[in-house]
Amino acid sequence: MNLRRITSGILLVGFVTLLQLSPSRGQEAIGSATSVRPQAEANARTLSGGSTVYSKELVHTGDAGRADLRFHDNSNLSVGPKSSVRLDKFVYDPNKSASSVAVEATRGSFRFVTGSQSKGSYQVKTPYGTLGVRG
Repeated sequence: MNLRRITSGILLVGFVTLLQLSPSRGQEAIGSATSVRPQAEANARTLSGGSTVYSKELVHTGDAGRADLRFHDNSNLSVGPKSSVRLDKFVYDPNKSASSVAVEATRGSFRFVTGSQSKGSYQVKTPYGTLGVRG
């Protein structure tokens, strides 16, 4: 009987650990990587073309890394070499007119091109200030 309890306890701990490591735990899929050269990571998992990206993830590139991301509203984010960008907030409903996007660039370079959201707000946070655009 003690062996059964121990085995059940080990299985429970393993399951809880697996849930904590899952990138989608409590996070919403907001888009995907369209191109990654040569390497980029999101929350310490390696990204590749077609990888899903999630809200609240930190995208990080190395010395020669570059990641191109496309979100559900067809907006695009290109993250340059030696860069870190957190995908803070992404709210998009194709059936509604209001939406919002927030990213935090903590290091490096990036380029953001808005998508099909006709009315919404965009917020880009940097270590030096915040840029907000409402359309």
